[in-house]
Order: sequence, then structure tokens, then C-alpha cells
Amino acid sequence: MNCTSLYDALAHVYDLQHRGFLDDAPMYLRLAREAAPGASILEIGCGSGRVMIPLVEAGFRVVGVDESAEMLRIAEQRLRANRRIPAERWSLVHADARVLNLAESGFNMAIIALNTFLHNLSRDDQLATLRAARRHLAIGGLLVVDLPPNDELAYQPDDGVFQLEATLVDPHAGTEIHKFVASRIFWAIQEQELVYRIEERRAGDAVSTEQLVTFRLRHVFKHEMELLLLQSGFAAPIWYGHYDLSPYGEGSPRMIAAARAI
Repeated sequence: MNCTSLYDALAHVYDLQHRGFLDDAPMYLRLAREAAPGASILEIGCGSGRVMIPLVEAGFRVVGVDESAEMLRIAEQRLRANRRIPAERWSLVHADARVLNLAESGFNMAIIALNTFLHNLSRDDQLATLRAARRHLAIGGLLVVDLPPNDELAYQPDDGVFQLEATLVDPHAGTEIHKFVASRIFWAIQEQELVYRIEERRAGDAVSTEQLVTFRLRHVFKHEMELLLLQSGFAAPIWYGHYDLSPYGEGSPRMIAAARAI
């Protein structure tokens, strides 16, 4: 995954928009409890700590890895401010997941949450990320990868026209942020190009600051992902279609792979 500058630029906006999204947290808590009592967990692409924090609060030890120093700064700030979280239960690592080589291994569980895997734009990057996860898992350890369903691209805009995605309020800075997104689909290579336009305005100001950020996501289909996992040292995955762990099928809102290290 190579998205350092993207998330350094968007870290604050991303955290404001997503920190309240916890729909997937009960799933990870359930799978962690099933993985091992007091499981050790590796989160690849931990961002600002959205998934990591409820896991640490529940008593699990979590190592969070991210390429973005700014995202990690926000995660550390949030973790240190949480009085329910002892410092010995978490650590943060600034690293590229494709070449991850921690001193610690033998994790009971690894997580690649909420479309993070799509930042791998080539097969080599996909395999490198999965093999790095495998190196750090114990035999029988569980990898969970949360992906969009097979038909997700068919419902995405393909006109390159900016649409308002979110209006956010930063209470500390006293600003209102408008986040616009324009999307183009490149079907032959399963990629989606997204351009974010971020407009931020202080109360009473007539002029807003504007920032443009462009990046791509490579969508991956179910059987393709299964082959990648099999080539990376994992058994065939169990597929879930929702955060309630119901089976993946037609109309499922998510496509979640849960694969054991072999």
C-alpha cells in the first residue's frame, strides 16, 4: 500500500468523518474473543485508531501499523487521552505494510479493515501485504479482510462530476468542512479514481480554503481474493456478507474474508 501523502493530507478530515463509524467493532470483538482469550492483534492500516480503540478497551493487546504519520499522531492522541486504556496494551508502528517486519510475531489475529486492502494497486502489492500479515501470525491465527461486495463498482458514479459526500464541523477549529468527491471507473483494470475536494471555512469568513487530493483504489473480487490468500499462506477463507457474520451472498453489503494461517 502506498498512500502516505494521501492520508497525511486527509487525516484530520478522515478522522472527523469516520471516528463515529463503529458498525464493524462488534464483529472484531467477537472474532477476537473466539481467536484466543486475551488475543494479541495486529491491525494493518489502523489509521486514527477507529477499530483499534474498542479492541484495546475490551482488554486485547493491539499493535497498529500505518504508513501515515499524521494518522498515527491522531491515533496516539486519542489512545493517550482514553483513561480506560493502559499504555502497555497498545503500540503504534509507522511502516509500509508490504515490507512489514516487526520484532514481534505470533499474533492471534490480524485485521485489514474497511476497504484498506484496496489501496494495493498491483498483484505484487496485494501479495506482499497478505504475506506480511501471514509472517506475523501464529499458525492458526485469523486474518480478517473487510472488502466491498463484488458488485460495488456497478453502483459507483463514473462521470467525474463532484458530488457532496459529507459536511463536517470541527468544534476545536471552529470550521465547517465540505467534502466533495468525483469518481471515474476503469473497468479493464478494476480501478476507481477518486478526487476529493475539501473546502474549509471559518464561521463568518466569506472565503474558504480548498484542497484537492487524487487517489486510486483497486477493487478485488471474491474468487480473486481467495486465490491471493491461498498463495500467501492461508487456508481457504470463510466469507461473511455483513458485520453480523451472516454468509456472503447476493445483495450482501460487505464481503469479509476470514482466513486461517497455515
